[in-house]
Amino acid sequence: MFSNYFKLALKVLGRNKFFTGISLFGISFTLMILMLITAFYDTEFGENPPLSNKDRLVFLSVLKMELVVPDTTLVIDSVAQGGLMAYDTTFTYGEGTNSVSISSFSYYVLDDYLREPAGVTDYSFYSSGQHSFNVFLDNRKLEVGAIYADAAYWRVFDFNLREGECFSADQVQHATPVAVITDELARQYFGRDSGVLGQEVELGNSRFKVIGVVRRSRSMNSMVAGDIFLPLTTMEGRALDDNAYQGSFQAAYLLDRSAAIGPVQAELAERTARIPLRNPEEYNRISTLPMSFGELYASRLIDNNEPQKSLFRMRLVFGLLLLFFVLLPTLNLININISRIMERESEIGVRKAFGAHAGTILYQFVFENVIITFLGGMIGMVLALGLLHLINDSQVLPHMILRFNLRVFAYSLGICLLFGIVSGWVPAWRVSRLQIADALKSNQL
Repeated sequence: MFSNYFKLALKVLGRNKFFTGISLFGISFTLMILMLITAFYDTEFGENPPLSNKDRLVFLSVLKMELVVPDTTLVIDSVAQGGLMAYDTTFTYGEGTNSVSISSFSYYVLDDYLREPAGVTDYSFYSSGQHSFNVFLDNRKLEVGAIYADAAYWRVFDFNLREGECFSADQVQHATPVAVITDELARQYFGRDSGVLGQEVELGNSRFKVIGVVRRSRSMNSMVAGDIFLPLTTMEGRALDDNAYQGSFQAAYLLDRSAAIGPVQAELAERTARIPLRNPEEYNRISTLPMSFGELYASRLIDNNEPQKSLFRMRLVFGLLLLFFVLLPTLNLININISRIMERESEIGVRKAFGAHAGTILYQFVFENVIITFLGGMIGMVLALGLLHLINDSQVLPHMILRFNLRVFAYSLGICLLFGIVSGWVPAWRVSRLQIADALKSNQL
């Protein structure tokens, strides 16, 4: 039966090439966009190394210092009494903010006050997104992004180690000039992505011995999107010795599998608020907003002050985009399919006159639409693969690698199936309900 449906579907597609072309274009273009959105979402929010455990991570990235002073607001109410105005004066007591300073943490604050919260199996202090070196090789300029980290960084973030090893706590303690580089930097710097252990990378006035090569992160998140990873004790200047409150460091805490994220966030926020301030006349309040991975991502795009609302808004935008790209083309295809199927009213009348069941006709037309949808889906997949390759090669998103993996392929097949069923069911159900006499009036056999 399905074999006959398939043969009939192919003949019907060739009967009206105009409708077929419009349908294929609409389906393929829509699915191409959906696949790109899915690939982006999978790259940033999927369980991909080195962020496979993102659902168990809590981040400290922003330290806020304020000078808060009492603020009194005078409120005057007036009312007419016996033709005269009476006034009632009240005061509202609150607080105002004279000055605010927002930055990342200093290593001093993290090291002294924010170690070992309850419910955490491991944690790391690192400095990322602010360290860039220009390297000149063979008359070409190479920009190298560095991340300074402790030894626990490799336990919190699960990088794929291609060869060698990551630096140890002993190497961090003794400021050993060693480095872990990505396979991409190895190709750019040494001309190969393996066999570079023991080689040296020169950054500024320092040289670092390569002891490990990791696979480059697909994500553009600054906490993992580095080219080279160095022991934090090798940072130049007084970054570790400075006892200021703000600096260039962030923290990531890996929760125990049985721990809830809320209590860990609450403890970190409370411990930060209790940090003693040396100059209360300058700043008398200190605070932070511990965030989950999704909240951190959304806060950088929308609003740092309200990460939970930012996450909700970001999900809403993604949801509306997906709904738009699915619903609008589906409605257009429904209209096209109604016109295409109505041309076959006489065929439907003859088949019903010979005893064809309405359900059989319904299944046939839905099957035909699923076939054309899958053809459009295959075209869309080829276009998406080409576009993904173009985006990655052009470095439009320089710290992100979009891939069309099996998970994205499965999502795309599901979208194809949903697309075909939804856009084919409505017109197919309508024509399957036609009476024999009404269908034969069309006279378009």
